[in-house]
Amino acid sequence: MFVLKNAWAALGRVKWRTALTALLALLVSFSAAVDLAVLRADDKANNETYQSQKASAVIRPSAKVTAKRDGADSNYTANYMTWDMYTKYAEAVQKNNLTFEYTLATSVPVRASKSLQAIAAKRDTSEDKTGGNLTLQAFYTNDAAKINDYGTFKVVKGKQLNYKTANDGVLVSQAVAKKNNLKVGDKVTVGNPTKASETYKFTVRGIYEYTGETPAGYGSDAKYAKDNRENVVYTSYINFAQSGLDVAGTKGWAIPNLNIIFTLTDSATYNKFVRLVTKAKLDTSKFTISSPSLDAYKKRIAPLDAAAKAARTALLATLIVGGLALLALVLWAAIGGRRDEIGMAMVSGVTKGRLGWQFMLETFMMTVPGWAIGLIAGALLAKPLGTAWAGGQAVAITSASVWNMIWYGLGACLVLGIIAFMRVGFFDLGQLFAGRSDDSNESAEAKNADEPEETVESTERTEVNA
Repeated sequence: MFVLKNAWAALGRVKWRTALTALLALLVSFSAAVDLAVLRADDKANNETYQSQKASAVIRPSAKVTAKRDGADSNYTANYMTWDMYTKYAEAVQKNNLTFEYTLATSVPVRASKSLQAIAAKRDTSEDKTGGNLTLQAFYTNDAAKINDYGTFKVVKGKQLNYKTANDGVLVSQAVAKKNNLKVGDKVTVGNPTKASETYKFTVRGIYEYTGETPAGYGSDAKYAKDNRENVVYTSYINFAQSGLDVAGTKGWAIPNLNIIFTLTDSATYNKFVRLVTKAKLDTSKFTISSPSLDAYKKRIAPLDAAAKAARTALLATLIVGGLALLALVLWAAIGGRRDEIGMAMVSGVTKGRLGWQFMLETFMMTVPGWAIGLIAGALLAKPLGTAWAGGQAVAITSASVWNMIWYGLGACLVLGIIAFMRVGFFDLGQLFAGRSDDSNESAEAKNADEPEETVESTERTEVNA
């Protein structure tokens, strides 16, 4: 009790320093709690969650090949994947006991008609060269539509496509519907890309609008009208095939741009898929394998990655700067102006152990409560603050992080307490008396220096009297 009372009294001597130490300990623990929550969330997102993601896999022309694409040169269709090529790679994968599901998307340019005019592009090019001012894009299932090359979309009027039964339904964009004064239920006609006389009639089943960002070259910046994503007409693969648009032996722009999408159980299986397809002599100079779903996932957690990068820097800076500042304050509290206090206590019979415990207790009283309050506040606010910091990606502090904070925090406070204890442990009481002896000697010398003058005066008086 005596030690506790002395420790409390010592803290009251320099109140602002005591308050600053406690506040600094609070801020360090609070910042560390939030930073660790963000780092843990990012680590989980890039490892556990990423590894468990279902992975789509597509084999598409490489960026080097697509850079040379000219929408008015049908020779580019030689770069399309074919059914035979897909069959070859699928068999290679299955031979190695790797299972997968698949869906597909396929498209051809189609000619406009009086009932369905496209939004004009900057360049007016003959449909005989481009195959058409519109693009007819077909999906086998809704899963294929979700990773559409043109971006995600939603139906704002009418109904979604029916992928299971044959029908003549199509979706048109709001912009095209407005241009052609179309409404749900209207009939539209498009023409074959290589035979203008061959036409296909469809019914507007729904009107859509895009919900995602516009990919480069697919918006108003499109060189040809068919590449503007607003000019894409969506339908089901059943309708596409029954219209005779997916048959062998076609040429030029009538060759479908086939895109089979493999669905694999997780990212590890996707990596194995890539190795097997590459081993099956995929021409990597022309084609690349990618995962739209994993790429989309990585893009989705990009704000969390950015937050984690900042949190890592902030955590390091907080621990170093905050730790050094706390050390300086503790040393100041243990050393500044306390030499005589330590000496007098020891002369009075207080042992070094008891006095050292008082100094440790002072340090604990300044740091532990602040650290605990900061930890509690950080744990409570890590979720809203971390989630906002990560751009809406879920962040929450884990029990493991809390326990790490507890043990590391208590360890840090203990180290600071030991440093304060060492101030007493290394105190040499002899220095205190040595200093006082030196002061006494100086006074005696000064006194002796004055005495000869008095002696001389006395002698002179004696001689005069004589």
